[in-house]
Amino acid sequence: MQKNCIGGIFGSLRMLKFGTLLASALLVSMATLGAKAETFVLGAYPSNPPWEFKNERGQFEGFEIDVAQEVVKRLGMELEISDLGFQALFAATSSGRIDGAVSSISINNDRLQTQSFTQPYYDSDGTIVGREASDIASLEDLKDKTIGVVAATTGAKWAEENREKYGIGNVTSYSAQQDLLLDVRNGRIDGGAGELAGFQYAMTKTPGLKILVRIPTGERFAMMMKKDHPLLEKVNAALTEMKQDGTMIGIHKKWFGVEPTPDTSTVTPSDLPKAQ
Repeated sequence: MQKNCIGGIFGSLRMLKFGTLLASALLVSMATLGAKAETFVLGAYPSNPPWEFKNERGQFEGFEIDVAQEVVKRLGMELEISDLGFQALFAATSSGRIDGAVSSISINNDRLQTQSFTQPYYDSDGTIVGREASDIASLEDLKDKTIGVVAATTGAKWAEENREKYGIGNVTSYSAQQDLLLDVRNGRIDGGAGELAGFQYAMTKTPGLKILVRIPTGERFAMMMKKDHPLLEKVNAALTEMKQDGTMIGIHKKWFGVEPTPDTSTVTPSDLPKAQ
């Protein structure tokens, strides 16, 4: 009888230990799931300085990386960055593979049909960049010239839309901005069409180039997200806070050396853009 009691006690202890271990395992599993739920996955093109690029340690940095890190921090989440080509960003947000995407992506009505965008945080113009000795001084001087563009960018869109208007001889597409700039410098093409700030930053690394023509485009950069993403409003609210408390001004000054122009989207909060 005593042996049976002792056996029962040990059996109960074993069951209790098993139950404790099972509960611990469930807690660990739930904690793991919770950690994944608190991760914001951001897609970024790795060769787009100063907006986003990889440093010598293979880590992402840049103006938009700083913006995204601050946004995600204010959401109480962890940031995970996915290395993607520019064109792949659109499919990745649409499918929900990533939560958001940055890479100097302009808001436009076509994109708003299938994607959501936060409020803009940078106003940009386009430009034609060329060799220092270039004789191109106006858009009319592009007649019969060969112009390079990075595929799927607004620079590429502008070149195709204005090819006939300005008599552009040929539009050559590149997958990377650095390859385009090297061909401009080496005289393989006459110039490159693209975004002003990106070219200005790249020119500090590639001497022998200059801005030939500034093209007013009204471009505004923002974070792109899946259509009606559940975090869209919270991300937008964080951007508003960053503009109001001066954080965005500090990020701009860090990457461009000057404070942003007053009344631009870098300092002025706005509502979420809507498709027309």
